[in-house]
Amino acid sequence: MADTILPEMPAEDHPLADSLGAYLDDDLSRPDKADLEEHLRTCEVCQKALADLKAFREELMQSPAQEYAPATDPTRSSGAGLGSRLFSQGKPRFLDWFTQPFVYAGVAAVAALIVVFGIVIVRSPETLGIGGNGQVAVADGSHLISVGPKGITNPPAGLSAEVLTVLNNVAAPILQNEPPSFSPALKDNLAALKRAPSVLLGQPSNTVPFQVISPVRTWVESARPTFKWTKATNATGYVVHVIVDDGSQEEAATSPVIIPASDATSCQWVPAKSTALSSGKRYRWYVAATIKDHEVDAPGIEQAQAKFALLSDQAMARLNTLKKGVRDDRLLDGLLNLNAGLLDDAQREFEYLLADPGQSINAKDFLRRVIAEIQWLKEM
Repeated sequence: MADTILPEMPAEDHPLADSLGAYLDDDLSRPDKADLEEHLRTCEVCQKALADLKAFREELMQSPAQEYAPATDPTRSSGAGLGSRLFSQGKPRFLDWFTQPFVYAGVAAVAALIVVFGIVIVRSPETLGIGGNGQVAVADGSHLISVGPKGITNPPAGLSAEVLTVLNNVAAPILQNEPPSFSPALKDNLAALKRAPSVLLGQPSNTVPFQVISPVRTWVESARPTFKWTKATNATGYVVHVIVDDGSQEEAATSPVIIPASDATSCQWVPAKSTALSSGKRYRWYVAATIKDHEVDAPGIEQAQAKFALLSDQAMARLNTLKKGVRDDRLLDGLLNLNAGLLDDAQREFEYLLADPGQSINAKDFLRRVIAEIQWLKEM
């Protein structure tokens, strides 16, 4: 059926029905809206589907709030052919049916669902080109990785059952808009990296003119992580302080004064080998900027502390073992990082894949959902 309706374009390149509805409600994110509008410029089928849906919605909005007698002609309530008429030419529009005075409000509501179903015909799992089981194919370099309701459907040859289970526990729920199956230990560890902002009495402090970027509320692999922060206007230098987040509050590493480049929008610092951090420990960090002979810290006292932790040697060894079979697979590598709590590393992998111009609309939607899950873990 999809080949008949869409003979010139792969079905996976057409937007989902809920995307069209969200577009009419102006409820799409800026990237999703841009992708959809780019598609609509060249796809007459989706242009017509959107126009029909918009006209139908407007007609419902303009209809008087009153009850009508039930229809006496049962053939009027048949939904057969509505989906095909949505995209046909030379036939009366299905909206004309709804102008008959005998149609009552309940039937109108059911008809609205039928209209959406007519669009979903093009996007249903059976006609998607993403597999009859609702799979989505993510372009990963020179190959595709397919994710279905039960997880990865085309894993690399030789991938162990243990690794596949870990991948599936993360990928499959996200595909179905459900929370991934993370271990309770991971959630507890991430919760330990969160601290609410301090509440000060009296006058509120001034707004901090710059922000730390990463690592924040994540686990990291390297004993010498890269610390990044935004540039502050009029700042002449920065010093990074890394503190052990335990009872000792020992300063584990301190950067030299970092002079920002004039054309930079952000700054970064990597600790020297002599000040490498310890595995398995939790840290917090802040940046002290010199602005007009005054020191300004980020995060500020009224902001949440920037915390992170290094994987233990045991956790690192396990992660390396899991990754042996997924070399050169950014999607799988990112999913394993996410499962291990390496949120920043995982997000970088997914953002790299999202930026690939060859990704389908469905793949982009899946990747954005994964990134949204990472943001939720950082904020929970």
